[in-house]
Amino acid sequence: MSLIIKKDGRVLCAAIHKKESGDLYIDDELHYHLSVVEKILVTEPIKQHKLRGEWWWRHKIPKNIKIEKFYKNLKN
Repeated sequence: MSLIIKKDGRVLCAAIHKKESGDLYIDDELHYHLSVVEKILVTEPIKQHKLRGEWWWRHKIPKNIKIEKFYKNLKN
């Protein structure tokens, strides 16, 4: 799925959140590279992701967020 980077810096799933003026759209190909190949963008397990639809830069994960197991062994 594509992503939207909001003006406030949040990275959101484009399937759940609507793009607004000033937002940056990231297409599927770049999203795949950032999240699957490089694991630079991470998210929560799918059940929670479907509710929130938010992604985080791997070095800026809030303390209260539990990320998907796929991202657990992140390299710096």
